[in-house]
Amino acid sequence: MGSERWKLYFKFSSIDKNRINGLCKLCNQNYKDKNGTSSNFLKHLKRKHLVEYKQVFIEEDEGLPEEGMFEGDDQPITELSTNKFKQNRINKAIAKYLIIKCNLPLSMVENNAFREFIKECNIKWNPISAKTLKQNSIAAFTEKVNKTIYEELKAVDHLTLTVDGWCDRRCRSFLGITCHYIDSKMVPQSCLLDFVRLKSPHTGENIHETTERILDRFNMKEKVYKIVTDNASSMIKAYKFGLSVDDEIIDDDNEAQLMANAHTTFNAFDQEVDTSSFHFINIPQDDGDLIDGDNPSNIRLSCFAHTLQLCIRDGLKNPSYVPKVLAKCQALAKFSNKSSRIADLLEQLNKNINKMNLTAYRASHTLYSYAYVMG
Repeated sequence: MGSERWKLYFKFSSIDKNRINGLCKLCNQNYKDKNGTSSNFLKHLKRKHLVEYKQVFIEEDEGLPEEGMFEGDDQPITELSTNKFKQNRINKAIAKYLIIKCNLPLSMVENNAFREFIKECNIKWNPISAKTLKQNSIAAFTEKVNKTIYEELKAVDHLTLTVDGWCDRRCRSFLGITCHYIDSKMVPQSCLLDFVRLKSPHTGENIHETTERILDRFNMKEKVYKIVTDNASSMIKAYKFGLSVDDEIIDDDNEAQLMANAHTTFNAFDQEVDTSSFHFINIPQDDGDLIDGDNPSNIRLSCFAHTLQLCIRDGLKNPSYVPKVLAKCQALAKFSNKSSRIADLLEQLNKNINKMNLTAYRASHTLYSYAYVMG
């Protein structure tokens, strides 16, 4: 807030080098404070003149805290707000722009350099921990996004899921479920429904229960047409018998009326036709007549990219010379991160082998890439 807005409510005068006097124009009361602070004047507005306080500090177009100046006998005073509202605004801005949009780690808020930077922007900002930021600001954004996804999926009749597992460097397992659908404008859309910790045992039953729990939260189990997974045995077993969907209860007035009309028609038909001469016959059912989506065991599809990767892996095992070449690549990749001599040789050849967090798929893909690049 700038000096002109302060002067609407206070008349400032300097007492000495370290103190300043402020006369409230609304109630003619004097308040004193140190040069460089304005907490006493702020508290007076908040306690005695709440309407004016809200007009000054709680505005829709108010951004992050800024430094303003007001003058009294050539004595500048920097406005430093201790308002809790601004504290929350800063924390939400950190979560939204730095953690979410810039994909920076939560631990950044505990870094001393980062805290000093925020202190330069607002000296009365209270440092927070990564846990506090996660439980307050991040949780609020997560709830908002989940609500948006829920409202968006209410208008979708059919969708497909992709389910995949992942392990971090600490060998903790996670399960990610992504939803794919076509919106009303015929544009393909996708969104991450959840990314949850999957504790052992990593059985098909555990994966199945986790999937159903997430789908129940979004009320979309009946809308799932296909589930795409890799070829792991646990994934195959998890969706072998589809998803357990409750029988649909018909409560629509139009359908009820239609059924009533049908019963009336059938009753009239029974009165006119002698049905005693009718007999049942067995009609063989061709498996090809079944609709793929009607069979719950066909709800799962194998990921084509993963299947192709497995074919390449198995195909490379057959030639006798391929395992030897791959073994050399593995040894080279291993020592390139441990031996400075080999690293210097690779640098002379303008080659490098980056170290990354590997999944089962990426490990094989990286190994084949090494064989291609170095060959």
